[in-house]
Amino acid sequence: MQPRHKHKEFYTLYRLMPQLKANFEADWLLYLRDQMINVHGWSANDLSILDDMNVGFRYFDSLRRRIAVVPRVVKAADDFMCPLEYQEGWNTLQEKVRKGFDINPHLSKGHTSLVNSDGLLAEWGVHHFHLGITADQKNPTFIGRTSSLLYALVTDNAFCAINVLSHKNFTDQSVLESIHRNWPELISKYRAKSVTGGTWDPEQRKDLRKKNLNVFTLMSDGTVYLPISGGVTAAGINAEAVRLADYWLIRMRDLQNLLECKLNEIMPALIQGGYSDEPEIEATIQFQFSEAEVRVYFPAYGVVAILDVADFPLNCS
Repeated sequence: MQPRHKHKEFYTLYRLMPQLKANFEADWLLYLRDQMINVHGWSANDLSILDDMNVGFRYFDSLRRRIAVVPRVVKAADDFMCPLEYQEGWNTLQEKVRKGFDINPHLSKGHTSLVNSDGLLAEWGVHHFHLGITADQKNPTFIGRTSSLLYALVTDNAFCAINVLSHKNFTDQSVLESIHRNWPELISKYRAKSVTGGTWDPEQRKDLRKKNLNVFTLMSDGTVYLPISGGVTAAGINAEAVRLADYWLIRMRDLQNLLECKLNEIMPALIQGGYSDEPEIEATIQFQFSEAEVRVYFPAYGVVAILDVADFPLNCS
């Protein structure tokens, strides 16, 4: 009779074990949509027609399109020259950069679209800025448009002014040559070794960009570069953005699996918070986390659990 009692007890405990009701992937996608609209200023209408499969790709791709509003040091290339007619506009832009004001109104109007194709940015990581000094008459949220543009490589803490050029210089290799000559350390990770690069005239490069083709570019001193910023996919999305989106999607699934593995360890805190044999326990992930620590919120019980990712495997095996 004793074995039967043990089996019955085990069966009862098994039936009372709650199921985790969570979808970290959906939480993550909702978070990205919210960030894109309320933090980065993208159109809610554009986001509403974007399917879940592409949200992660477009989120990380969009980060290079909008420039974070922080103070930066202004640096100028060795051959930088600003025509007199644009000097006031350049002075105004420099002041905004140094003080950490929003310089996005100086960008192309095309950057209001998540799917805008900008070959200069996609291949070489270079932004182009209009040098107007008053608001644009057609759209006052932008600075007045100018025929010549300020080409610049923008990092987290520096604004590297390449030159004032025309719209026709988007595919001119001299832009990349200038970055290589003045700030090689900023693009060193894109140097290709033991491979052959090529040179293309502006029309050839324009055609290559239109087809979303990635090429190795040969500098005048023999250095070869991959596309700066990692290149693009066949769909025209930044390849690094795709990698990051895939990484975090897998990460969300792994973290949910980890929580399911550790639910028993969290049960005492949930019981103290009011759990009383409910068949399901709802949980959502909180997005202020690091690689080593994740916070999970159980709304029905007001409990926040901290998962130490570094100490546990991301599977139950």
